[in-house]
Amino acid sequence: MNQNLNTPAKAEYVSPRITKVGDFQTVTQAARTGGRLDAAFSASTPLSQITLS
Repeated sequence: MNQNLNTPAKAEYVSPRITKVGDFQTVTQAARTGGRLDAAFSASTPLSQITLS
C-alpha cells in the first residue's frame, strides 16, 4: 500500500447563514439616487465623473 502520510486533514464544511437586516423594500429604498445606472459608466470612468449622490 502506497499512502501519502503528509496529506493535511480536510477542513470541516460550515454552511453559510443568512441574517435578516430588515424589510427588502426598506433596505433598498436608498438605491434610487443618481440619474444613471452603473452600466452607463465604462470601466475606465474617473471617479470624479461618477454620480455618487
